[in-house]
Amino acid sequence: MTDNRKTPERLKEQTPKAEKRPYRMYNSLVSYYLFAMFGFFSFFLTNHYANARRDKYYLFLVLTGFLFISVIVSYIMHRGEDIANKSPDEIGFKAVLRSLTAADIGFISFYLCAVVSTLCSPYCAQTFNADHGRNNGLILLTAYLLVYFIITRMYVYKEYIILIYFISSCIVSLLTVLNYFYIDPLGIFNGYSKEQTILNFGSTIGNKNYIASYMAIFLPIALMILVVTDFKEKRYMSVTAGVATGIGYIGALCSDSSSVLLGLAVAIPVGAIFAARSYDHLRRFFMGLTIMFGSGLILRLFSKCMGDHSKGFEFMNEFLIYHPVMYIFAGVCALIYLIMLLCRGKLAEHYPRRVMTWTLLSLTILAIGGLLGSIIYFSTADTTTNLGSFEHLLRFNDRWGTHRGFMWRKSLEEYSGFGIIGKLFGAGPDTALMVLEDHFAELLERFRDATTDCAHNEYINYLITQGALGLLSYLTVIIAVIVRAARRAKHEPLIAVFACAVICYAVQATVNIYQPVTTPLFIIFLSITEAMNRRVQLPKKK
Repeated sequence: MTDNRKTPERLKEQTPKAEKRPYRMYNSLVSYYLFAMFGFFSFFLTNHYANARRDKYYLFLVLTGFLFISVIVSYIMHRGEDIANKSPDEIGFKAVLRSLTAADIGFISFYLCAVVSTLCSPYCAQTFNADHGRNNGLILLTAYLLVYFIITRMYVYKEYIILIYFISSCIVSLLTVLNYFYIDPLGIFNGYSKEQTILNFGSTIGNKNYIASYMAIFLPIALMILVVTDFKEKRYMSVTAGVATGIGYIGALCSDSSSVLLGLAVAIPVGAIFAARSYDHLRRFFMGLTIMFGSGLILRLFSKCMGDHSKGFEFMNEFLIYHPVMYIFAGVCALIYLIMLLCRGKLAEHYPRRVMTWTLLSLTILAIGGLLGSIIYFSTADTTTNLGSFEHLLRFNDRWGTHRGFMWRKSLEEYSGFGIIGKLFGAGPDTALMVLEDHFAELLERFRDATTDCAHNEYINYLITQGALGLLSYLTVIIAVIVRAARRAKHEPLIAVFACAVICYAVQATVNIYQPVTTPLFIIFLSITEAMNRRVQLPKKK
């Protein structure tokens, strides 16, 4: 008698397979480019922290320029073979237009808005290189455009590239932890004062906000690779991802910025929703959480051994390391994992995949809604109740988020005073310094901060520098990639890996800065996600 019970083990869902294409030289060139970006880019410094941002900016431009030229040459060499393998309907301008996705159109629109913004900017000459800001001028945006379209069309997943990324990122994370406890194995603090630099910089990434942004990409990828990788089939990848998850977590805790925790607060539940589609994925997700919380306890032990001699943890970081409740969190996650592992034969057979997915989705929406509701309530209706350590989280005012509230308010006030062209296209790429300079005196008087070259919110920054159309185009790219990934992740779990990194970065960007140190990595993983989206064709609805 045939057993028709629909379980992951007895009846695999009929899913579309990724499109197979010949592996060309230009595919290899993309892999070599990623090898350089993941294995060397993060460590490149010429003069300690003095030129860290510019060093990585120019290296990224050089690597991207070399990629572009070599890919063009390689594509021309193989064009005849590619055309021979395509039908007449797949060749020509109309075929190119048909192949454009919403994300592609959004990225093209974003770049065109940047071009118009540059031409209309009162600071036109300064918007190309944007050395007065974070180098996020038209030149860097051009490199982003090239990277996006090359990777989305020519990327092929290779495990050794991910392994290289894990190894280099683990080194960055460990350096971040050591530097946070004033251990400097590379001698990179030499010549810098404690007050001016050492407290705000770490590892080879530099600024603490950059480190947080880096970890917001690295940790979700490590965790989700652990989730989707079967230990029996690929032990080396599973073990490496597990180690990377633990090291990435302690690196995030020592980044000295709450932005990465904000990103993880959304990316981890989203990862759980993706994982809930499979019993084994959810089981390994709890193993990942156990590794993370367990690593936090190891960091606590290390801190005790160092006499707690560190730069000083922020409230949430300190809670995740030192609060006794973290023993309970780690123990509960470990217990759930062990139960799911030991009882797999019985539980997997009756696993309610859809119920678990919708339950986790509902809880995530309720949690986010509750947090936003609390912030609105304590920022408008109740502005006097003492919230203690939660004051900087739940009550939005000028001092919120290291006076980010002040900079956001002033940025929006400046934007409201723009003319119609300014509202549509902004003041020019990376011109926040000039837009906000009239408020520097008040910034110094109230917060002892002499100047700022950004709004400390990527989306507000794009609004004032590239206008409403530029911001809308940028959001279109991110949302389109995530939506397409959500629909295809059940057919290709690796898509969920990179989609979670995109989500984590996008959320932490609400309180962080775009720059040429970690934003290029975000563009790369955004492009990888869309590349994998393009290769998975959804089944046609009957």
